[in-house]
Amino acid sequence: MSDAERLGLFSSMAPPARREALDRVRLVRARKGQALLSKGDTSTDTFFVLEGRLQVLLYSATGREISLRDLAESDMFGEMSGIDGESRSASIIALTDSRLVVMSRTDFKAAIESSPEAALWLLRQLTARIRSLTDRVFELSALNVQSRLHCELLRMAAKSPTGLEISPAPTHAELANRIGTHREAVTREMRALTAQNIIKTGRRRLEFVDLERLQINVGRLVLHGAEPNKTT
Repeated sequence: MSDAERLGLFSSMAPPARREALDRVRLVRARKGQALLSKGDTSTDTFFVLEGRLQVLLYSATGREISLRDLAESDMFGEMSGIDGESRSASIIALTDSRLVVMSRTDFKAAIESSPEAALWLLRQLTARIRSLTDRVFELSALNVQSRLHCELLRMAAKSPTGLEISPAPTHAELANRIGTHREAVTREMRALTAQNIIKTGRRRLEFVDLERLQINVGRLVLHGAEPNKTT
């Protein structure tokens, strides 16, 4: 089975439909720092990550960078424009050299319409995205900086192949963009977690020493709520 065949959309399809869909895709490469999409673009292709790391970004009127989520192997992006034909809702930047499979809107819709299994796979992906966004809205509205950082660290651990180490790890500025705060606040909280022997940090490396303790802390906060921190 090829790399592309292992991607969720294609692996969910029956062999004949899979072969037909894969015959129409194209392979692209992106260099570190390259922009694949920009907010407002009118392109409608859908992308699947074969290799590398990318970031979904928005920019404020003052140029502040707001990170929505990271993308890694097997993730998909661009499907919203592939479904409704509207302009891009965010920008995508390659964090590392990457390889991607690209489908045109016509081929993406044909694959979904011809395969109930592919349509169900897509529904599950979109449902997971809605759940994740719901969690993020709750965190920004109800939790303080410390709690929001703990939640983000748990998400990172869940996406890590080992669940215990992130390398390369995001910078404190990148973490701050993800949780709606400033770099100094993240640095302060990361030092506190290190002092409690919950994490260890090195040069672009993050190790979870006591992940269970972090999970317990987050579970308690989400269950009982936490007062928003006025200093964000």
